[in-house]
Amino acid sequence: MNNVKQTEQVKSIVLEGYGGYDKIKIRCWPLEFLGSTSVCVRVQLCGVNFSDLYTRQGFLRQLKTPRVLGAECYGTIETTGNEVNNFQYGDRVVCYVWTGGLFGEKVIVPANNCFLVPESVSGQDAVALPANYLTAYLSIFTMGNIQPGDTVLIHSIAGGVGCAATQLANTVKDTVVVGTASASKHKQLKENGVSHVLHHENYETLAKNVSPEGYDLIIDSIGGPNIEISQTLLKPCGRLVIIGGSCYINGETLKIVRSLSMKWQTKNLVPQTMIEQNITVCGLHLGMLFDSNPKKIHYIMEELLKMLKNKLIKPTIHEILPFDNVIEAQTILAERMNFGKVLLKFNH
Repeated sequence: MNNVKQTEQVKSIVLEGYGGYDKIKIRCWPLEFLGSTSVCVRVQLCGVNFSDLYTRQGFLRQLKTPRVLGAECYGTIETTGNEVNNFQYGDRVVCYVWTGGLFGEKVIVPANNCFLVPESVSGQDAVALPANYLTAYLSIFTMGNIQPGDTVLIHSIAGGVGCAATQLANTVKDTVVVGTASASKHKQLKENGVSHVLHHENYETLAKNVSPEGYDLIIDSIGGPNIEISQTLLKPCGRLVIIGGSCYINGETLKIVRSLSMKWQTKNLVPQTMIEQNITVCGLHLGMLFDSNPKKIHYIMEELLKMLKNKLIKPTIHEILPFDNVIEAQTILAERMNFGKVLLKFNH
């Protein structure tokens, strides 16, 4: 039954315009009307992602401001729309909406964007799954077609996706995982299953030294000019999966000149080169895939929850901050200080 008032105001993290951290405000925001196929979730935890930084800095201009930030949250269902029959009051759910809107004390979410959390799974593990582990799973298995004995190179391997991809790759026999990260994170990464950790600065030379014959699979979250380097490091029949453009994010503001160059960087993707070198280059946008093929995403989420239950994976949580500390959380990601996932917590 629809008993959520359209005029209800809830504490939210609101992006008032594109730009620096000063554009983020914590204030009351009107709760959306509960549609027949939506649910109302009382939020306990939120996952902070690079997509929040992209949105704030104006990288995704189709997302107009002002708007509530946040692509993922965990909480309990308070109300369901009259056509929702797979959830009920009190259910624990994790939600993912790539366009945002989930950083609020209470949020209205399409039921199709919610996943039931089993009793055996904690809230912080659950909220770490959608953006990071779905991306990693699709990169490693679906797009990357990983095979036993493959050598895998993962950029920014200490981030949420990097940690997730490492764990997933190591579920395949005889996989060698190589990754780039700052020196302070090397010890932790090796404990997480990384065979070789490379410094960002001179990683190309180091990567060739580690695997002179090249790499079977490369997951590139840097984008831009790095795409060309990644292609040169592939073995014949190697696969490159491009999952982001973090080279355009460094600190508080967007590197406008570099972001404007993104279109011409695609000149590096030359079909003749791919054919002659026998390589595959593909891109992944989790949010748009969710929109076009939600069944696939739900299937993968079920697989991830099984893997979590069977202790094949375990989300690495860097820090859990109070909800009001969103700027601190974004800074941790922007400055590459994290090892794993950064979460925000509501104290209801």
